[in-house]
Amino acid sequence: MPRVRKYKNVTEPKWGKSEKKKPRSVRFSFGDFLLKLFALAGAAALLLAYVSVYLKPSDLSSVLMFFGLYFIPILAFNLIVFIVALVRLRYIAFLSFLVMLPTLFYADLFVKLGGEETVPEGKPFKILTYNVGKMELSLDKQTAAANTARVEDFLKQENPDIVCLQEFSMPGMDGYESFLSKLPNRFQYFVTSKPLYGNVILSRYPVLDGGHIKFEKSSNMCIWADLDIDGEILRVYNCHLQSNSISFTNLIQRMATKGELKSEVREVHDKLRGSNKVRAQQVEDILEHCSQCEYPVIICGDFNDTPVSHTYYKLHKGRKDSFAEAGEGFGASYAYFWPFLRIDYILFPKEYSAYRNEIKREQYSDHYPVITHIYR
Repeated sequence: MPRVRKYKNVTEPKWGKSEKKKPRSVRFSFGDFLLKLFALAGAAALLLAYVSVYLKPSDLSSVLMFFGLYFIPILAFNLIVFIVALVRLRYIAFLSFLVMLPTLFYADLFVKLGGEETVPEGKPFKILTYNVGKMELSLDKQTAAANTARVEDFLKQENPDIVCLQEFSMPGMDGYESFLSKLPNRFQYFVTSKPLYGNVILSRYPVLDGGHIKFEKSSNMCIWADLDIDGEILRVYNCHLQSNSISFTNLIQRMATKGELKSEVREVHDKLRGSNKVRAQQVEDILEHCSQCEYPVIICGDFNDTPVSHTYYKLHKGRKDSFAEAGEGFGASYAYFWPFLRIDYILFPKEYSAYRNEIKREQYSDHYPVITHIYR
């Protein structure tokens, strides 16, 4: 009888039962956690910026206005998060991509790529708007007298048909009447007389009528003038809306010396909330005045607000934007935060066209002048 060999340590297979695989351990990645957190925060901030445009500032909604004011930095933050997530092949990149898609509707309000220029049909006039900063805020720290001469020379060289100046200042009426004497038709409103300070409209065309819109509890102003342009009457509003009254240089210095970041930021946001509410009321006053005008209307000047704002949304509604229509490059007009802050505008009737909108990076003020040709 043959011997049966027995082998040790041999286990018989268990038919019908498969061995369970051990689950693969998932390691926690702090980097991925931060990436998701940043993506969610950036997406929420960008969505709030979109929403803020349609809300009238109030005690509650004014908080949302901050997101519109910081639109460009928030967008840049989302773009960085998107690129990092894409490189790391993380699905959170889709969130950043989707939330940035609506910016396509705002892109041409901030930056325009050069294209083929087509001269519109119609009769043109050249208009310029410029916050001259009391003639004291030149970037190269020139004296007011020297800077005034430079501003006048610049305007003579540009030779516009209509000039709208904000924060205009001059020692007295004699100097004002001789300023740009080739534009003799003028309307002005000065808050102070010694020295003169206010807004002015200088025109090659006759001024038929003019006035100013009084803003309550504010030294800011809006003036208007009806101009006879070759037999057609056009109304021009020259606006200087409520400022945010914030010096970021002083803010940084105060935080460095006091080290009280929380209180300083709270003060800044309190000022922004207050200025947003005041500016919203000023916009309503201007639009109410416009509604009673039977002539075509141009609204220009220093709005102290970005294109992603309730201010711009209301004033731009039913009108064209000269930069969006005929600009090139960056549209920023505030010198200290170039190329991020665009706050100076020329808005005109939809039946008109714009050609060669330019933003001259001159050193004569903390703002840059905006110039365009309007064809009617």
